[in-house]
Amino acid sequence: MTARFDPRGILVALQRREVDFILIGGLARVARGADEITQGVDICPSLQLINLGRLQAALIDLGALGPEVANAPPFQHAYDEARLRAEQVVSLATTGGELKLVAQPAGVPRGFEALRVGATSEHLGNGLRTEVAATADLITMAAALSRDVDLERVPELRRILELETDRAALVTPQARRTPTPQEVAQARTAARRREGGRSRDPGVER
Repeated sequence: MTARFDPRGILVALQRREVDFILIGGLARVARGADEITQGVDICPSLQLINLGRLQAALIDLGALGPEVANAPPFQHAYDEARLRAEQVVSLATTGGELKLVAQPAGVPRGFEALRVGATSEHLGNGLRTEVAATADLITMAAALSRDVDLERVPELRRILELETDRAALVTPQARRTPTPQEVAQARTAARRREGGRSRDPGVER
């Protein structure tokens, strides 16, 4: 029987095991504001050895790996760095639906280390927060895949990026603008008028 899609359950399981990862794919685009329906969770995990151990524990919790893996020798993981890099996209069935592990997303070969630079912690409801790939990186990944379905998403992501940039400008101090010659002349005229008014003695007729 196909598991009911429960993205929150998947993300909570990963966070409970303190897995370092960046949310990418459809759910990340939705978190950024895209009008899209997704049926899976895509993550780009850190490939540090300790993190792979945490990831393995979370996958066991989610039913993606059998309990026999828990008895494997220390640091012998079902998905080590070499395997994750070699398989590119690992699709796993979990109790919360499909989970994809993507060590080297299209267009971002450095994976987690590159994505973490622009990622931000986003609130996904009910107290859940997770690191979500930057909109610019989501655009890069969609464009690099070059599939029609992905290329069709790029215009909407670019509009989202423009909105994000506009919001940032609202809280960023504006650069000092150089006044036009007309504005300079008007300011000087106003200053002379003010000076003339202050120097005039109201008791002397001019």
